[in-house]
Amino acid sequence: MTHIVVGTDSTETSEKICAYLRSRLDGNESISVLNSLHGGNDEEKVRDGQEALSVFEEQLAELATVETEQNTAASDPAHDILTLADAEDADEIIIGLSQKRSPAQKVLFGSITQSVLTQTDHPVVGVPLKPD
Repeated sequence: MTHIVVGTDSTETSEKICAYLRSRLDGNESISVLNSLHGGNDEEKVRDGQEALSVFEEQLAELATVETEQNTAASDPAHDILTLADAEDADEIIIGLSQKRSPAQKVLFGSITQSVLTQTDHPVVGVPLKPD
C-alpha cells in the first residue's frame, strides 16, 4: 500500500490536489492530510482549515483511505508536514505550489515548499495552484 502525506492550506489547494490524485489513484493508497495553522488558533482559520480537510474526505474517500488532521498549535507547517511524513513513513509528500508571484520571484519557491524540499528524504510532488 502506498502512503501519501498531503499538506493543505485552503479549499482551493485541496481541490487542485484532489484533482491530481484522482488521476493517479488505483485503490491501493492511504492518504494523510494535514492542515497546519501557522499563527495559531483563530476561529476563522480553524473553520477554513476544517473545510480544506473535508474536501479530501468528500472527493477521495471512495478511492483511498483518507485520514485528516488539523494542527492548531501555531507551529511551522513545513515542520508539521515533515514530522507527519517521517512518523508515518510516507512514500511521498504532496504540496501545492502557489504561482501568485512575479516571474522574478518564481525563481525561488515559497518558504514552506523550500523547507519541505530541502529537509526530506521522501519524494515530493508539487501541484501547481494556478487558476484554470
